[in-house]
Amino acid sequence: MSDLIPPPSSLGRRRELLDRKLLNGVLWTAVVVTSLVVLREGKDLFIPLIIALVAVYLITVLSRMAQRIKINGYSLPSAVTMILSFAFIFGVGYALFKLVAENALLVAEAAPGYQVRLIQLQRDLFASLGLEEPMEATQIIRSIDLQSAFTTVASTLAGVLGRVSLVLLYSLFILIELRFLDAKVTALIPDDTRRGTVMSVLKRIDADIHKYLGVKTVISLLTAILSYAVMRFVGLDFAEFWAVLVFILNFIPTFGSIAATIFPTILAAVQFTSLAPFLIVGLGITAIQQLLGSIIEPNLMGETLNISPLVVFGSLILWGYIWGIVGMFLCVPITVIIVIVMSNFESTRWVSILLSKTGHVRSE
Repeated sequence: MSDLIPPPSSLGRRRELLDRKLLNGVLWTAVVVTSLVVLREGKDLFIPLIIALVAVYLITVLSRMAQRIKINGYSLPSAVTMILSFAFIFGVGYALFKLVAENALLVAEAAPGYQVRLIQLQRDLFASLGLEEPMEATQIIRSIDLQSAFTTVASTLAGVLGRVSLVLLYSLFILIELRFLDAKVTALIPDDTRRGTVMSVLKRIDADIHKYLGVKTVISLLTAILSYAVMRFVGLDFAEFWAVLVFILNFIPTFGSIAATIFPTILAAVQFTSLAPFLIVGLGITAIQQLLGSIIEPNLMGETLNISPLVVFGSLILWGYIWGIVGMFLCVPITVIIVIVMSNFESTRWVSILLSKTGHVRSE
């Protein structure tokens, strides 16, 4: 019987190990809570920084693509392609943000008229079916304040545009720091073998992030252009605004694609009296989303860079709470980058597996 009772020294070690795990749990909880509070309170500084990081990656992707273009056997110097890419990304980005902000106000002004038309469509639908219109359905539509929603979007984007100088400053500093990254790693890790391992991991992470942002941007752009062609064909109001919104929402898997399809389709139902434009917009954008998002994109990107829809939903809630509307748009790139980074380290790969959609992540 005495053999079943562990010796006092064993009990002490178990208690010490349990206390250590409990202390680590408390410390990690404190770190996470503190980080969330800091991110929320310092959003005016952190949001431009995250936008700058995404912009820098897009700049480097475009710069590398430009360097592959050869004229008479010669390609442009990296410094020139970097400057041109910087000007292009920020020029186009500023124009798109300004377009969305200005059109969001116009949509907000027209929203009450659309809402009245939507209520009338609902009444006509129930009347055509010979059913009594339920009060709950009318109350739900009346409770949706489209004017306030689009006014909030416009003011949020105007706030981002107001901090464009800070985004530019952050981007310049990041690009300058990238030039000295190799030298810093060499100084920090003198051992050639260990430094080679670290640089290999950093390059793999960099390549995965570039691949994700590059493929996602191209697919989103194609989706927006083709959707714009469909909306322009039927004469949908604010087609340019909806096309840019399709481009931005396409960065959010599943939920973004659904929202990018529903909004223009509902507007087509409200704007036009015939059924044809409604069907063309709804079916057209759905077909484009399915072709590019469900067939072409997975073949180009692979399943290893996809994250679980449940994680996407949780990220939308978390980052929406921390940074509002901008956080909801940035949440998926942030989460994907976290998955990419953690998948390259043995000790944190389990986190990336939990966050992924299929459980398949890139191995070292």
